[in-house]
Amino acid sequence: MDVLQASFFSDLPQEDFGTCISRCREGEYDIENVRFRGESFSDENFGELNFDTVSFEHCTFLSCSFKGDDFKNIRFVSCQFAGSKFTGSWFGRCVFDSCQLSGADFEECGASEVVFSDCMMNIANFTRAKMKDCSFSSCDLTEVYFSECTFKNLTLRENQFIGTDFFKTKLKGIDFSDSILQGIRVSDSGELKGAIVSPYQTTELIKILGVIVKE
Repeated sequence: MDVLQASFFSDLPQEDFGTCISRCREGEYDIENVRFRGESFSDENFGELNFDTVSFEHCTFLSCSFKGDDFKNIRFVSCQFAGSKFTGSWFGRCVFDSCQLSGADFEECGASEVVFSDCMMNIANFTRAKMKDCSFSSCDLTEVYFSECTFKNLTLRENQFIGTDFFKTKLKGIDFSDSILQGIRVSDSGELKGAIVSPYQTTELIKILGVIVKE
């Protein structure tokens, strides 16, 4: 059975997040096999914790810190993490479904088999993130920072890249053809070499290269 199926998580016991965090820190154990629903926190520090097989449903964490956390087999469904920090955290086999991640900081995070679906992610920061076998589907990635990232087997489906920063990030083999691609930012280091785009998108990319097309 796929551990990320909703039916699996629905059978997990629901607990209070604050109480669970307190017990975890007192006993120095991992948070695992539990479900959190409707929790709300702001400006709290939840850093240096380990989560395994956990479901977050309709939770709100505004400007909270999850720095250095380890997330494994996690579902985030309709959650808000606007302005929260995941700097240096690790994500393995996680799903972000219909989440608000505007301004979230994922700098230098590691991610393997992570799915972002129908998420609002404008101005999020993924600088120097390392992502393997990850996907973005129907996400708003306007002005997101993907600077100096390492992508391996990245899958994209119908996303919005407007003013997105790919400074010194190699995009070879990444298929942008069914996404909106406007005003992206790159350096002169050949980030776009080998990227897959549609004929329509080439007009936009020509502008980035400073070429003037005479009609």
